[in-house]
Parts: sequence; structure tokens; C-alpha cells
Amino acid sequence: MAKMSKKNPVPSPPIEAEAGMSGFIMEGMEEIYHTKGSQPINYVPKVDMYSTPEELIIEAEMAGVRKEDIDVSLFKNTVVIKAIKFECFDEKNVNYVCMERNFGKIYRTVELPFPVDTGRIKAIYKNGILTIIIPRIEDRRVKVKHIPIDSQ
Repeated sequence: MAKMSKKNPVPSPPIEAEAGMSGFIMEGMEEIYHTKGSQPINYVPKVDMYSTPEELIIEAEMAGVRKEDIDVSLFKNTVVIKAIKFECFDEKNVNYVCMERNFGKIYRTVELPFPVDTGRIKAIYKNGILTIIIPRIEDRRVKVKHIPIDSQ
């Protein structure tokens, strides 16, 4: 059975909010997901994001994480990836010689760069890579719309 380590984790530098992410959004996340005051985030996964004319694709490294321990959600124009990575061995029978892998809470937010169809988002987890596919929609804000002027 997988479990989290009971040993005190090696102190790591605090994880700061990503560039461009306002404190307001982070506070909203804490309220929605009840992360304030809980265990610290141990790992921020590496992410690749690319687009085609039809969709936006986000790929996150999640090696060693079980599919059922991953939560993907959407908050305004931000994709939120949360997970827990458990140790997969019994500490009583193990003598650590070297331990470099991270275990514990995983958290990452990705701000969406353009409008997407939130009703058709899908996520696939295969070979330690979480792939989130989000269909694009036309950005109607960039089109010029002439507004008639009435006289009174």
C-alpha cells in the first residue's frame, strides 16, 4: 500500500506564486481548495504548453503519481493541477542510502492564454505524463463591432 513518508522532509525553498499570477487568484484558490494552513507543497511539476489552431495542450510531468491521486480543475481562466505522490515502500524494511525523489503535495496552476471551450476539456494520464486537451474557441473580443449612434 502506498503511503506518505512520516519522516520530516528535507527543507526546500518556499514555492512562490508563478509570475503573472496575482495574489487575488491565489487567495481564491486557498478558499476554494482549503489549502491555507495545510501541509506545504512539496513539488511543482514541469509543464509544456503548446497550441494548434484547434486546441491548447498542457503536458505535466507526474511520474510516480497514481491516476486516482490527481485532481484537475478550472478556476476562471486558470487550470489547477493538484496531486499527492506517495512513497511506495515500507519504511520499516528500508534503510535510505540516497533519497532524491519528492513525495507529498503537488500543485501547479497554468493560466490560459486565450479563450477555450471549457465544456469539452479532457485529461489523459499515461506513462507519468498528464495531458490536458482544451479546445480553442474564437476570441470575439478582437473583432471590430461598429455600434450605431442614436440621436435623442
